[in-house]
Amino acid sequence: FFSSAIAKMLARSVGSMARQAAVRASARMAVAGRRSFADEAPKSQGIPTKLTLNLLAPHQAIFTKKEVDQVIIPGADGMFGVLPGHVPTISELKPGVVEVTHAVGEVERFFVSSGFVFAHADSTLDICGIEVVKMEDLDPSLVSSGKAEAEAALGRATEEVEKAKAQIAVEVYTAMTEALNAK
Repeated sequence: FFSSAIAKMLARSVGSMARQAAVRASARMAVAGRRSFADEAPKSQGIPTKLTLNLLAPHQAIFTKKEVDQVIIPGADGMFGVLPGHVPTISELKPGVVEVTHAVGEVERFFVSSGFVFAHADSTLDICGIEVVKMEDLDPSLVSSGKAEAEAALGRATEEVEKAKAQIAVEVYTAMTEALNAK
């Protein structure tokens, strides 16, 4: 593909870059050799007793720095619970119910259409949903008609983008229906 002149120029350029990388690596190793260890590890604060929750949607912040006991999340790989001290995690949300336990016996449920969740090492949990709705605000008759419309749109779709949008709508309405039936 390359002429011999271009091939020689590329070879010289790659050789020069390799030499420069080796020099930089040597300099880093020299600096690393002068490093020392900390005298004492920082004191552990222990595991917090509460989880700090931020439940966010594009149009509003449902919770900001709300202290809760536990959150159950519909992750892409299945449902999972987050307690204070949870290992740092990033997960995609699938359509389903986020269950927030404020205290023993005090639970709030929200439907999320999709989004992401970030569990941080400091026991902060960020849930960023595309749509977040309190379960009691879902109207079963509207969900049922929306699901029927989405299924009809999927049946009519001829373009790949149309099919994908309709399939997503069917999945979200199906998850809403399941959530309402699980009450």
